[in-house]
Amino acid sequence: MSELRLEDYDLLLIDLDGVVWLRNEPIAGAVETLNRIHDGEKIEIRFVTNNSTRHRKEVAETLRRIGIRWAEQYHVITSASTLADLSSVIGIERCFIVGEQGLLMELEEEGVDIGGKGDVCVGMDRNFNYQKLTTALRNILAGGLFLATNEDRTFPTPDGPIPGAGSMVSAISGACGRPPDIVIGKPNPIMFLRISIQTGAKRPLVIGDRIETDVLGALRAGMDSALVLTGAAKDLREVKPRPKYVLRSLRDLLKSGE
Repeated sequence: MSELRLEDYDLLLIDLDGVVWLRNEPIAGAVETLNRIHDGEKIEIRFVTNNSTRHRKEVAETLRRIGIRWAEQYHVITSASTLADLSSVIGIERCFIVGEQGLLMELEEEGVDIGGKGDVCVGMDRNFNYQKLTTALRNILAGGLFLATNEDRTFPTPDGPIPGAGSMVSAISGACGRPPDIVIGKPNPIMFLRISIQTGAKRPLVIGDRIETDVLGALRAGMDSALVLTGAAKDLREVKPRPKYVLRSLRDLLKSGE
């Protein structure tokens, strides 16, 4: 693996769950590390998450609560907010949501009519049930688009993994007999690319805990990646694609500048 030098980059695209926190409780050293990097004022930081359950404003509030005092809504990009931003391009006017409050709020803010008919927008849903599966199936069979925020099979918590949005997506795919029309979240590189354009960054670095989303998404975007071992990734044997860097935790970012 290469040796990471922070001065080689002008933008850090950082995942949240399994990297900064687990169920909103900060991972050791994460807060101090991010504050020190931010205070240096040399590198832009954005938090990029597939988690669609919360609105960006709430995520920013949680970041401030744990001690990342400078975090504002614009620092946070979620698969839900990206889907909402692109809703007019995709042509979403009415949709049925399998998901939680964050996805609903982001779409409503963009003027999408939320109800039982229309396209089907799927995110992580801890109240997923047979009725929601049935409604999603019937809407898709009636011609509605099948749109997924992400396909993460699991979601990390301090007690161990729980089913992620990919579990809901798989159930609906199994019922309707086809994959989603669009998957917005990582490893789709669209979030990384849009942020790089918006910030004017030339040398971004993606930091995450999943090979199949963060590292693969970085590869597809033509960006370097750093895999952090505080979340989903534990066994690096025969890992593909290979990240450019492997970090035990975010603390290792500071050691790179020492």
